[in-house]
This record gives sequence, structure tokens and C-alpha cells, in this order.
Amino acid sequence: MSDKRPIGLLDSGLGGLTVTKEVIKQMPDEDVVFIGDEARMPYGTKTKEQITDYTRDLVKYLISQDVKVIIYACNTATANALPTLKNEFSIPMFGVIQPGAVAASLSTKTKHVGVIGTEATIKSKSYSKAIAAVDPTIDVLDVAAQKFVSFVENDAADSDVAKKNIAETLSPYKDPKFDTLVLGCTHFPMLKPQIREVLGDEIKLIDSGVETVSYVKDYLETNHLLTDDTKDRSIKLHATGGIKEFERLAKEWLQTNVDEISLVDVGDNK
Repeated sequence: MSDKRPIGLLDSGLGGLTVTKEVIKQMPDEDVVFIGDEARMPYGTKTKEQITDYTRDLVKYLISQDVKVIIYACNTATANALPTLKNEFSIPMFGVIQPGAVAASLSTKTKHVGVIGTEATIKSKSYSKAIAAVDPTIDVLDVAAQKFVSFVENDAADSDVAKKNIAETLSPYKDPKFDTLVLGCTHFPMLKPQIREVLGDEIKLIDSGVETVSYVKDYLETNHLLTDDTKDRSIKLHATGGIKEFERLAKEWLQTNVDEISLVDVGDNK
């Protein structure tokens, strides 16, 4: 038994490409359809209701593309929309928070974990709750790093403004008791070099996307949903706005052949 339908991924912008890259790496035969809501990003500053409405539009779009599972390649959508939307749709949907929280809990020796994310993700306390559910003795310090998203989206990670903001935002984690930092936004792995510059190499950086893709791969294997077609995989990337910049950064980041990059309209996207 196998399933040739594609794996769907959604995100508020292009951060979810870090998760898409991981799908391509871990499941090289699978077709991929990604949608980034560039027209309405950032999600991190929106209300829970807005985030849920926007994410619902993306889910419906991916379902129209006949995907077999949907990965929320976005921590903000995972924290704010996934619990509601899981009850509305029957398609299997996976978020990035639970696998990231488990990985962080297993990683820390000092029992001090940092979490950086968007304002909406940090406000939801999703990581703190998920880590506490695994190990209540772990002390979690979560900090909103909303500006990091725009540094990635605007390809400005090495600007002086970005470097100053990254150093200031991460300063609480310079305390050596923090041995693990969760990159609680899928844009943030693109800033790993800048984060390492501030915090050094000792701290373990948890990329929730990597952990999530491993989890989804296990799920697909167990349920005989992986494809057995090893011939020609297709990768299709869609964005709801800013397509030129999206295309440039997508190619730079994924470093692989992409079959289609196109602008699409979802929901009430006016």
C-alpha cells in the first residue's frame, strides 16, 4: 500500500520553507505543496480569531490540492489555530510545537529551556505548557522575538539593526544555566548563524520543524501512506503575495529544483 498524494505545508510567510526543506531531505520521494500567506503576514501580531480564519483558508486551499496530510509549518498557526481546526477537518494535521517541546525536554541537562517565538506564540504559552506536560521540573523562559520574522522576510539578517535587536532579545539566554533554546518560529532557523554569534556553540538550538518532519514521516510509514513512486518528485510553492521576493528567497533557501512557484488567492484576501 502507498499513497502518491502530496504532503501539504502551510505558513504565514516563507519561514515554513525551513520545514519544507526538511521534508525534501527526510522524504525525498514525496510530492510537496507549500502555501505561504505573504499577503497577510505576519500572523504573530494578529488576534487568535484572525489567525484561525487565515489558517482555515490555507487548509482549504491545501485540501483542494488533494494533499494527504497537512503540516502547520508555522508555530503561530499551530498555537492559535490547530486546536480549533483539528475539529473542523478530517485530514490529518500536524503542528510544530509538540515535537519541538519533546525534543527540548529531552535535550536539557540544566532544566532551563529558552523559547523564542512570535508575540502570538509566546502569548499562547503553548511551549511552556507542552514542555511542562513532558517534564514539570523544567524552567521555561519564553521571549517574544517578533522582529526576527521581518529580518528573515526582508533578507536583512546581517544588517546592524538586526544584529543589535538579536543581541538584545537573546541577552537573557547568555546565562549559562540555559543549555537549550527552542527556535519557536519556523523563520528562526534561517537566523542560526546570527543566533550562534550571540550565544556561542554551547547552547543546543532546537529546530521544531526538523523534529516535526521526523514525527510525520513515522506517522506516514506506520499508516502506509508514503509513496512508492521514486521517479519524479514534484515541489510546488504558492504564496498569496510578494511573489518575486518569495521566489528569490525560496530558491536561495531550498537549493533544489522547484517545479512551480505561483501566486494564489485564498479566502477573503483582498
